Amino acid sequence: MKRLTCLLAALLCSSATIYAADDFIALDRAGATRVVNAASHTKPTIVALWSSECIHCKKNLKLFADMARVHPQLKLITIAVEPMEEGLAEPLDRLGVSGSRFAYGAEAPEALAHALDPKWRGELPRTILFDGRGGKVAFSGIITETIARASLALSAD
Repeated sequence: MKRLTCLLAALLCSSATIYAADDFIALDRAGATRVVNAASHTKPTIVALWSSECIHCKKNLKLFADMARVHPQLKLITIAVEPMEEGLAEPLDRLGVSGSRFAYGAEAPEALAHALDPKWRGELPRTILFDGRGGKVAFSGIITETIARASLALSAD
């Protein structure tokens, strides 16, 4: 019985550790390829690549969070292009960004970047927009709501 109690305690501690890591999923090349596969997005989706040091990334993330609140069908996925560490979620939480959260895993950052977008050269922010019907477009820099809506095939409400 003592052994079972210790095992249960260990499992609970590991769960707490996962939660304490801000619920990010470590991204590997296979996962990155899946995230940016247009066929897997059957509704409008934003994949926002960002860094905690990037001021312009936060401007895009705020816009995307606001759009997701207005358009419940819009899926928002964020990818921190840095390793998972404590506090990484703070900028997302402050901006009200919901959705799946990824951070670079143990593989080489260059390999992960290439898996996400072979045309991307590392500039931030980087946004990949899926219209939910097989269309996919990528932008670097600050994106406007007009461009995002058009690329996502969202109506202006």
